[in-house]
Amino acid sequence: MNSNDIIKNAKILVIDEDVNMMEIISEILTGYGHTVVTFTEPVSAIEELKSSKYDLLIVNYLMSPVNGDRVVELVREFDKEIYIILMSMHRDLAPSIETMQNLDIQAYFEKSSRFDQLIIMIQSGIKYIEQIRKVKSMNLKLDQYLFDFAQILLNTITAKDHYTGEHSKRVKAYCELFAKSLGLSSSDTENLLTAASFHDVGKIGIPDSVLLKNGKLTDDEYDTIKLHPVIAANIFSVSDIFDAIVPIIKHHHERYDGNGYPDKLKGDAIEYLARILSICDSFDAIVSKRPYKDECSIEEALEEIKKSANTQFDGSLSEKFIDTINQNMDHVKDIIVNNTSK
Repeated sequence: MNSNDIIKNAKILVIDEDVNMMEIISEILTGYGHTVVTFTEPVSAIEELKSSKYDLLIVNYLMSPVNGDRVVELVREFDKEIYIILMSMHRDLAPSIETMQNLDIQAYFEKSSRFDQLIIMIQSGIKYIEQIRKVKSMNLKLDQYLFDFAQILLNTITAKDHYTGEHSKRVKAYCELFAKSLGLSSSDTENLLTAASFHDVGKIGIPDSVLLKNGKLTDDEYDTIKLHPVIAANIFSVSDIFDAIVPIIKHHHERYDGNGYPDKLKGDAIEYLARILSICDSFDAIVSKRPYKDECSIEEALEEIKKSANTQFDGSLSEKFIDTINQNMDHVKDIIVNNTSK
C-alpha cells in the first residue's frame, strides 16, 4: 500500500504484553507518519488515555492483570469517541458479538493476519474520525455526509473484495424499487437506502482470511463474519445523527422466527426497515455467484424467499417483494447486469 493512501499524523496508543508485536506495529505505523505510544501494562495505559487525547486505541484481548475487554470498558467510561481495534492471537480467542456490541468496539484484528489488513483498518478508522469531526464542525446535511462516508468505507472494502461493493449497489437498487412499491415515505425511503449502502461496512473489521476465503466457512469463521452488523452499528452509534439507520444496519440479519443475529429479535420486534433490507439482501445473495456457490435464477431466488416466509422473513413483506420483482423483471435484470463485474 502506498504511504500516500494513508492519512498522516494520527495519535495511536497500543496496549499489548507482547513487546515484539508492539515493536512491529509501532515501526509500521510510525513509517506511515503516525505518532505511536505503546504500553505493556494496561493500568498505566488507561491513565495515559485519561490525561491525553488519542485518535485510536489498539488493545490485545487477553492480558493480565486486566484483559482487553475490561480495558475497553474502563476507557469507554471517559472516552466515547476513540476508535478501538481489539486484537487476539488466534481465531478461537476472538471476542464475542456481545463484547463487540456492548463496548462499542469498531474492529477486530487477528494477529496471525497480514499487517496490511491492520493498516487498512487504521486507515478506515482515521477517515471515519475525520468525517465525524467535519460533521460536528460544519453541521453538514445528513444525507450528503452519509453517502460520502459510505463511499469512503465501501471503497476501502471493495479494494479487497469487489463483491461487497457491487452487492451493496444492487441491494440499494432493490430497496429503492421495493420502497416505491410499498409506498414508503420519503424519510423512510432515505433511511432505507442509506442503510442499504452501509449495511456491510462492518466487514472492514473482519480478517481477510475469513472475508476473502475461497470456500465454505467453518463454524468459527462464520461466527466471525456474524460480527459485521455489530461492527457497523458501533461505527455509526458514535453520533446521534445516525440514530435512524443504526437499528436497520444492526438487525438486517435477524430472522422473523427469532433465530437470527446478533440479538435474536423476533417478528415485529425487528425494525420494519430492517425486515425490508433483509429480504433485499438475501435475494441478491441468492442470485449472486460466490466462490462457495453458483448463482441462482431470479425465479429460484423468489422461490427461496417464498419458502422462507414467516421463518426467515416477514411473510407479508415476502409476498409483496415477490410481486414487486415479478412486476419489474426487466428492471431487476438490468440491476444485476449493470452492477456485476464481468
